[in-house]
Amino acid sequence: MRTGDVVGDRYLLEDARGAGTGGIVWTGFDRKLKRTVALKRPHALASQADRLQFRQEAEIAARVHHPNVISVFDTVDDDECWLVMEYSPARGLDQVLAAGGPLPAGRVARIGAQIAAALSAVHARNIVHRDVKPGNILVDDQDFAQLTDFGISVWRQVTWTGDGSFSGTAGYAAPEVVAGRPATTASDVFSLGATLFAALEGTSPFGTGAPGEVLKRVGGGELLPSPHAGPLAPLLTRMLALEPRKRPTAEEAHGQLRELGGAAAAPSPVVRPVVTGRPFWRRPRYQALAAAAVVAGICAAVFLRTDQPQPGTSQAAASVTDFVGDERTVDPCALLDRKVLEQFGPTELQSTRGNFNRCDVMVNSGAQDSVDVEVQLVSRSANEVPGGPAEVIVEKPTDSDECDRSMVLDREYAVRITASMPNPPANLCTIADAAVEVVRDHVTDGGGLLPRRSVAFPADSLALLDACALLDAGALAELPAIDPRSAQPDFGNWSCKWFGGEGAAQVHLRYDQHVAGDKIGGEPTPLGSHTAYVRRDVDSGTSCTVTVPQQSRQWRAVVDLMVLTVKGDRPGDEYCPVATRLSAAAAAGLPH
Repeated sequence: MRTGDVVGDRYLLEDARGAGTGGIVWTGFDRKLKRTVALKRPHALASQADRLQFRQEAEIAARVHHPNVISVFDTVDDDECWLVMEYSPARGLDQVLAAGGPLPAGRVARIGAQIAAALSAVHARNIVHRDVKPGNILVDDQDFAQLTDFGISVWRQVTWTGDGSFSGTAGYAAPEVVAGRPATTASDVFSLGATLFAALEGTSPFGTGAPGEVLKRVGGGELLPSPHAGPLAPLLTRMLALEPRKRPTAEEAHGQLRELGGAAAAPSPVVRPVVTGRPFWRRPRYQALAAAAVVAGICAAVFLRTDQPQPGTSQAAASVTDFVGDERTVDPCALLDRKVLEQFGPTELQSTRGNFNRCDVMVNSGAQDSVDVEVQLVSRSANEVPGGPAEVIVEKPTDSDECDRSMVLDREYAVRITASMPNPPANLCTIADAAVEVVRDHVTDGGGLLPRRSVAFPADSLALLDACALLDAGALAELPAIDPRSAQPDFGNWSCKWFGGEGAAQVHLRYDQHVAGDKIGGEPTPLGSHTAYVRRDVDSGTSCTVTVPQQSRQWRAVVDLMVLTVKGDRPGDEYCPVATRLSAAAAAGLPH
């Protein structure tokens, strides 16, 4: 096969991504649904028995719907057997470790919790993965993890092939499998334990060397010590037990990893809020949503400080309510469920399309553009959201390209749900209302806090800065009509507005996120140690916006932006000089 070939009269092969123990993986383009997919075929031609097993197990795998499992979309069984799977641009955990070295125990626990949850879902369908290893775990920039590569489970019923060769991965296989017995769910748990060991120590628990030598150590149970396991050590010991019956199930491992990952990130002292009725994280709909965000963050959601906020965290950001808690740690992506929205077309979760309080799911409806389903956690006072708890406010769309809804969470917070698309072929409110129902399940089920982010913001992220604190009265004197005391923060203090009297200009300072290397709109303008981008807003014609990228000390795939807009009743060009000077004053307070 080569680039440009078509598989099954539908999938256009693009790039060969590499080969593993299970087969060869390509990226391809689904010409029917207009999406990128991953295609995999076995190394060798399949026998009739292999084809039967392939079809049966692939059908089962296709019914496993879990956010932390790469979905199986389709099979092609003509001259060669092909699996058609969800495509993810994320890196393998093996690549993450090769680039950055071993990971801290808390991060390993959070990644491991997601994969244990995936295995629990897979095992519930009586599927054994048979090749859990770092290379079969995909991890994105937000540490969202997915289990992939069901090649051996689909193409081989046992791990030893007919010619006596071992087709698993030396160093991550369970001892009983190396001894020639069939792989079981307990074998998968062992392999996950070996994978977590490698993430902590930089090598599998059986060391390195020729595959034969490693397999010999596996068979003899010759485990290396794990000096960096810390709180993970007791669980790892159980997962790597030589006797399968002594290992925890995947579900048990998930629960313990979730607790360990949350405890590693939680401040102290802590209290658990009182929960009445059935805990909301046990409800099926919530489990799907929480996993879609990041399963590992669930435990951290129930930990709250009872003392004063940490330095750099405003009182507003540290306030506690029924659903939100600490604004800067809640995960907005937990309010979106890709699987629910897949009824409208293939979906893609995007967590970095705007400010830190926002998350999007892009829905490919078959048109030229995708529908952007966006949720934003907002402060009710800053956005004038009326209504009582769980009430949905229908906001009249400005045009047919957008449908807006707001749902009240509690006395302080609301969720804004928007579906937008240029020249949509159908009513966008149908999609927006489906997203509303997902949010409604959170609100009406209730009983605890929304899930927390699994990964803390970097130390030089703008997410740790109070936007209102970047402009003081001296800086705002650039616009004498502005009242410095009018500062109105929004969610997380990631946005702040200042107002003047009637007809006077207003200032809006907010944060945004942007793909590193992509062009930023506006005229490049030196601004101290920063380069700003100045542009007069075409839509309103009466405002000017200055965008300042945050210069991080380490490379990131997504960079933070400080965005400042001055808006009034005069032509936007007249506001650009003062907007630039205000941006210079605000940028002086950014991390260096």
